[in-house]
Amino acid sequence: MTSPALGLRPSTENGLTSLATRASESRQGQDTHSSRPARKCRVCQRIDLHYFGEKPGYDGEAFHSLFTCPTCSTLQVYPFPGYDIYNDDYYAGRGPDPYVNYAEEYRDFSSTGRLDEFNDLLRLAKAKSDQPIRRWLDFGCGSGGFLKFLRARSALDPALASVQLFGHDVGAFADKLRTDDGFHIESEKGLEAHAGRFDVISCIEVLEHVDDPHRVIALLARLLRPGGILLLTTGNLRSLAARAAGLNYRYILPDIHVTMYNPQALKLLYAKQGLEPLYCTYSGVVRYKVLKSLRFSRWLPFASFVLRLPGVLRLIDLAYGVSAMPCARKPY
Repeated sequence: MTSPALGLRPSTENGLTSLATRASESRQGQDTHSSRPARKCRVCQRIDLHYFGEKPGYDGEAFHSLFTCPTCSTLQVYPFPGYDIYNDDYYAGRGPDPYVNYAEEYRDFSSTGRLDEFNDLLRLAKAKSDQPIRRWLDFGCGSGGFLKFLRARSALDPALASVQLFGHDVGAFADKLRTDDGFHIESEKGLEAHAGRFDVISCIEVLEHVDDPHRVIALLARLLRPGGILLLTTGNLRSLAARAAGLNYRYILPDIHVTMYNPQALKLLYAKQGLEPLYCTYSGVVRYKVLKSLRFSRWLPFASFVLRLPGVLRLIDLAYGVSAMPCARKPY
């Protein structure tokens, strides 16, 4: 069966669909999905989302319900699972995303394999900026790997010689970056004092985690100067890989990825806040995503070699739709 909105198909591999069905049937005293309160699309505000299926959380016990929007084709988790999952285990790579290890990244950002991604984002920022980069905000900076990379590069790269670096996040690492590392780590309220002043804002794999994407994009739009750019990455649920894998698509992590997007949905979000889509052709970002997924595999050295062959990165990019997801520019 194929969802008419997403083009995804609920997969029966590994008994996933039957497991979800049994879990749903075992909930005594609960109404059907159709009798529950209406769910509003977090992107286009449509009310009647279509039930798509269920998927277990990372512990294999709690099941999450997923819904598609017939208008903007996003995939959304309802009810919103909350933010309690972002605990010490999560930040140490023992949560829903085993490829995330913020503690390791804080100790040594160059050891996590993210240099390909960081260099690519810097390359794109320099290529797309219409003025010298003087103020850069990393929104959702985690343990500060990208901020530390940019600080190190600013000593070597004339384009970053006078850059001021800012970050936004919450939790223990945000505090450490502020007090121990001397970064400007701002709260959302503190960021408002910098409205219209940022040349570049990076928002890397953040939007899929939040329950109100309009509020986030509205804030970032206010913070950008006219002509400033938003470098935003998130998974593409309209990609060939996503549609082929269905519910088994690795990016569908319902504990933490609560709204999953496509190019049209991002453009809708941007337009609502007066931003224009800006397309970037990634290379290092794509390479990092592949190597990250093979971090614990014996095939990692072989994959690293293959990715250097001409055309391989481009084919992978086409399959996963990474460069198809637009960034944004604030018009003059």
